[in-house]
Amino acid sequence: MTSLRLTQIVPFLTGLSLLVAASGCNDEIGGWNSSNQSRFERTVAQRLALDGIDTIDALSKVGSVTVTGADVADCNVIAKITAQAPTEEEAKGLAEQVEIVGQPAGSTLKIRSKEPDLQDHRWISVSYTITMPRRMNVRCESNFGSLDVSHVEGRLDGKSGNGAIKVQDVRGKTDLRTSFGSIDCRDVTGPSIDLNSGNGAITATRLRGQTTAETSFGAMTFEDFADGDLKLKSGNGRIGITNASFGVCDARSSFGAIAAGGLRGDSVTLNSGNGSVEIAGAKTKTVDLYSSFGSLRATDVTASNLSAVSGNGGVNIACSPAAPADLNARVRSSFGGVDFTAPTGFAGEVSLNANFGTVKTALPITVSGEISRNKITGKIGDGQGKIHIESGNGSVELK
Repeated sequence: MTSLRLTQIVPFLTGLSLLVAASGCNDEIGGWNSSNQSRFERTVAQRLALDGIDTIDALSKVGSVTVTGADVADCNVIAKITAQAPTEEEAKGLAEQVEIVGQPAGSTLKIRSKEPDLQDHRWISVSYTITMPRRMNVRCESNFGSLDVSHVEGRLDGKSGNGAIKVQDVRGKTDLRTSFGSIDCRDVTGPSIDLNSGNGAITATRLRGQTTAETSFGAMTFEDFADGDLKLKSGNGRIGITNASFGVCDARSSFGAIAAGGLRGDSVTLNSGNGSVEIAGAKTKTVDLYSSFGSLRATDVTASNLSAVSGNGGVNIACSPAAPADLNARVRSSFGGVDFTAPTGFAGEVSLNANFGTVKTALPITVSGEISRNKITGKIGDGQGKIHIESGNGSVELK
């Protein structure tokens, strides 16, 4: 069987090493035994002038990129070069052939490495540690390695083919993408913040600005958000939101629970394809809760319009005492009971229906039509509110 070239193997070393350990096999992959390799490391330091430069652009083929803004005038680059080959002499020779180049291109300073061509069973990694002025745009990318950016006042574009991304204290438009790895953002403010992971968790604390985040496979945790819409999407993972102020909050998980608390804004949509949905302490105009397969629970909710639909699961909704008396609510469970606590002083139309179950009410309803054990239709007081509650298979109770 033809062995793979080392340049093909490198992006998958982490996952393969885990597989090898689990299977009890030795560490030979495609005829290459890493335990027989020799390593050599060297460090290159450069100070690059920034006359007419407003953007730092750093690319590592294999290796991490760390960028830190500071009270400096120049760009200081420390490159850690690691080479691996069958002999120490050859590894040293490969490492010494690597050249670090800082080349201006218009208003952008591009930091790159020039590397020798590699034969089988040899590889080179270059990791950058960059210190630059705070007020500078940053573009950083690693095909295989992590990114770490902090204390930047400018636009940030970060991309990793396979590695985690960590960002802290950034003031500017932010776009972060990793094909395989987590994203951790803290204290980021900008007109727009875009976070995307092909496979990894996304964690964000103290974001300020219009934010979209998506992961194909991973959990999401957002805490202390403000100043824009918040739109989250997970293909497979839990979503948690705490203490958020927004225009629109839209969180969707194809397979995972959603839990939110301390929400304030115009509208909230929480949608799970397969998982429970829970919200506590929300003050919004509109609340829309949905789960194809999972329970719904809302407590201390203040909203003018409320929709809660579960395809398979119980529904428990409790409006806050401050919720408007003319609330418009539609609540349904196809398979599960519904328990609904109306706002204090609610007045308007009421419709309670349990196709296979009983209906109970603790509120004084003036009934119109026939009274039955599984259906009540009527009014409470003289108001414009509407409460429609239905269960396909379960009991219904209005409090």
